Amino acid sequence: MFSIMTSAASGLESQNYWLNAVATNTANNQTPGFGRRVTMIASASGNTIRSAGTTVGRQVIQPSLGVTPGAYLAQDSPIFSNQFISTSNAHDVAIVGNGFLAVKTGNGTVAYTRAGLLQQDSQGHLVVPGGYLLQPPVNIPLGASWNITSGGKVMAALPGQNARQVGQLKLALIPNPGGLNALGQNLYGLTPAAGTPVMTNPGQNGAQLLQPSALNTSGVNMASAMTDMIQAQQAYQMNAKMLAVSQSLDKGLSQIVT
Repeated sequence: MFSIMTSAASGLESQNYWLNAVATNTANNQTPGFGRRVTMIASASGNTIRSAGTTVGRQVIQPSLGVTPGAYLAQDSPIFSNQFISTSNAHDVAIVGNGFLAVKTGNGTVAYTRAGLLQQDSQGHLVVPGGYLLQPPVNIPLGASWNITSGGKVMAALPGQNARQVGQLKLALIPNPGGLNALGQNLYGLTPAAGTPVMTNPGQNGAQLLQPSALNTSGVNMASAMTDMIQAQQAYQMNAKMLAVSQSLDKGLSQIVT
């Protein structure tokens, strides 16, 4: 009975992760540049209950016999959209194809995002939502009007002056974006599976030009999210029912023994 209960409990935990991913995706279906969470569930390592070559009577049993004690969350990957929408805001920028903006987090590490809602902080530095500084840093004179070109040039003009370049946006090309780890606040961190990013200007070294006055859409597909929710809910309910059956059988066995 213990193996049934363990398998059912691991199934509940795995389906809970899946439902959590669906809920997160649904909540962020309008979040610019959000990477849709895709979870993969795998069977746990099998336990051998009878080794190969075991003799039962005069018969040799081959191969070995074993059970798989449940499931576990094997992968939780972000999938990003290459679609974008126009915003008519000169401070917005959409990333076409592969590429991320690099920012510095509160603990000094570098994270990556496709949320191109750029704005100035109180000192004129360009930041993304959450106040994270763009890397490399770009500083715009306070009071200046500014915009971003498709090549990533940040152009600014003080009243009565001509526009001049005050900074350059860089794109981080990440070999495997699906290997990034979600950090929250639409930021993603590197893992060994993501590979080593290459910083480059838009339009160079395989990076495509930016789309000014636009934002990347969320990677969430609501029709797919609805299907996932139904499947995850049914799987969760079945695992809960299996756990209840296991408890009932265990109770019946204990009554026989006593």
